[in-house]
Amino acid sequence: MTSTTTLPRSSASSGPDRPSGERRGTPARRDIQVLRAVAVAAVVVFHAWPQALPGGYVGVDVFFVVSGFLITSHLLRHPPTDVRGLAAFWARRVRRLLPAAATVLAVTTVASVVLLPSHLLTQAARELLAATLVRENWQLADQATDYLGADAAPSPAQHFWSLGVEEQFYLVWPLLLAAAALVARRTGRLRAVAGGLVGAATLASLWWSAALTAADPARAYFVTTTRVWELGLGALVAVVGARTRGLVRVRAVAGWVGLAAIVYAALRFTGETAFPGTSALVPTLGTVLVVASATDDVPGGLGAVLGRRPVVRLGDVSYGVYLWHWPLLVLAPFALGAQITGWGLAGVVAVTLVLAFASTRWVEDPVRHAPRLVGSLSRTFALGAVAAAVCAALAVGAGAIGAARAAHEEDLFARAKAGQEPCFAAQAVRDPACDPVGERLLVAPGAAAGDRSELYADGCWNNTPFSSRRTCTYGAADPVRTIALLGNSHAGQWQPALVGQVERERWSLTTYLTSECYPVDLPVDVTRPSAVEGCSRWTQWAVDEIVAQDPDLAVLAARTFRPLLDVPEEDQRAEQRAAYGRLLERLTSAGIPVLVLRDTPDLGGPAPDCVARERGGWRSCTHPADVAIEPDPLADAAADDPSGLVSVLDLDHVLCWDERCHDVVGGAIVYFDHGHLTRTFAESLRPEVEAAVTARIGS
Repeated sequence: MTSTTTLPRSSASSGPDRPSGERRGTPARRDIQVLRAVAVAAVVVFHAWPQALPGGYVGVDVFFVVSGFLITSHLLRHPPTDVRGLAAFWARRVRRLLPAAATVLAVTTVASVVLLPSHLLTQAARELLAATLVRENWQLADQATDYLGADAAPSPAQHFWSLGVEEQFYLVWPLLLAAAALVARRTGRLRAVAGGLVGAATLASLWWSAALTAADPARAYFVTTTRVWELGLGALVAVVGARTRGLVRVRAVAGWVGLAAIVYAALRFTGETAFPGTSALVPTLGTVLVVASATDDVPGGLGAVLGRRPVVRLGDVSYGVYLWHWPLLVLAPFALGAQITGWGLAGVVAVTLVLAFASTRWVEDPVRHAPRLVGSLSRTFALGAVAAAVCAALAVGAGAIGAARAAHEEDLFARAKAGQEPCFAAQAVRDPACDPVGERLLVAPGAAAGDRSELYADGCWNNTPFSSRRTCTYGAADPVRTIALLGNSHAGQWQPALVGQVERERWSLTTYLTSECYPVDLPVDVTRPSAVEGCSRWTQWAVDEIVAQDPDLAVLAARTFRPLLDVPEEDQRAEQRAAYGRLLERLTSAGIPVLVLRDTPDLGGPAPDCVARERGGWRSCTHPADVAIEPDPLADAAADDPSGLVSVLDLDHVLCWDERCHDVVGGAIVYFDHGHLTRTFAESLRPEVEAAVTARIGS
């Protein structure tokens, strides 16, 4: 799994929960505090230095198991058997979780308004509101299953997905234990009944987690139903009871083995690991071993050896560290106007620790233990309602500010286009008198981020699992000539460059477009096994349809970034090239001329975000050409085609010169993300594209 946040589909930490209980000074198990410290350290290191700890995202799973254990332990000691009992449990959760979370949400919202450009502010506002409404995990699940949405820059509220999972768990779990308590009234065997219910829920969730991870890993990562089993494992330990006496050596070994499993997962898992699914059993069962062995009183045990004050103190403030670290990592580059590396990241971690200690000392603990709140359910829920309302209002206000800024930028953008800027966009490269980068930034980042071809609004894509057969046709109803556009989104980006000539000459353009999938006759690994066959079938249908329609020209382009299934890595390019060769032969043998548009460079990150972050230094938004210009086996196959019916148009020189590829050309931001041309920039390339089309059709 990968993610634009450099996350494995992005994986911010779960919110660590503390032992229940309202009394100050209630002793916490040192081994559990060690687990919290290890988990939050893994998550922070993963987010700050992902290469150093590629599986650090498993810290979330450690927190889930610990939370399930602690909450279920409390519920078994004090099973809610009436509405007031349930209300008392939820009130403790409000006092425990909400004050610090609301503080971070409010501060993050204000900072986002000050620092973020319009397009990122509107995204952040949506996610800040989702976090306030305890549904950020479902918001991210929906976004992750959208091809272009999954590439969006991370918002400063993204880490609240895991708090959403836990809080949804806290809403439902006491109802399950209450049902167990009611059933157990007749038998007196609460733990047996609870164990049966908890075990069934855990097994069902584990099964679903494995199934959805195989079918749709992006969604499986975030949804609550695939994570409940992890909290359920901790709950089962609570039902069975941690071993606190005897078996000293076994407990000592078990604790260290459990920690070793967690460390192994953090070191060896990567963004490509199928997760959560059954892979998550490694860190979660490791956590179960640590919790069940209860080694605080065991000589040489994990709790006795590692449960020293600095580690335990980090465990104490792990919730604050979790809350603060992610917004700081996301917002700091915009505050400083540059990407943060090295000592800068270390500074962000240091600030995180300071804020975590401060919010624990002056926000979290005072509210949690306030006598007026502890003794009053109504005051507690009133506090929760007010805090949520304030955070929601701030998020809505931030969204309105972002929308107003975006409208202003769109107005400036429209005036720049209508003003016939002599050196605008690609014209700056054509005209030797122009500065190819541009003397002024004429397109705001927010405007560029939303500047996409009409294909998106018209619903022209065939997305995962590629079962649809959508086409869109532009131009004349009774065309003089017909053009077919075939490929994935890197073919669709050329529609604005093609449609002008099509409409002017009374031609027609019909699209055959997918996302991710690319048109070859071999299975493409499109991440979802159920979609592999769909991709192959779609390709066969699209090629058959084009051959049957017999257009005057087929225009092909694709980003070949997904590997072929069951092909060794060293053979990928050769097999892709050969497969594209067969595609071209199929078209040319039918007498169809073909124009291949070489794939555009990949910038490695969203161009509007870099321009916004650099705050006037947008000229530094460049990338080494030898990295940005990726291999294109389709263009290579086209260059070798012997039929004489295939041409290749390579426009890399418009985007790259002096061994650098540029985010801004002629004052216009080139891409609306990392590698898809904006509609405006694609339109500025019409002279080159139209000349190539005319030459290919004419010959």
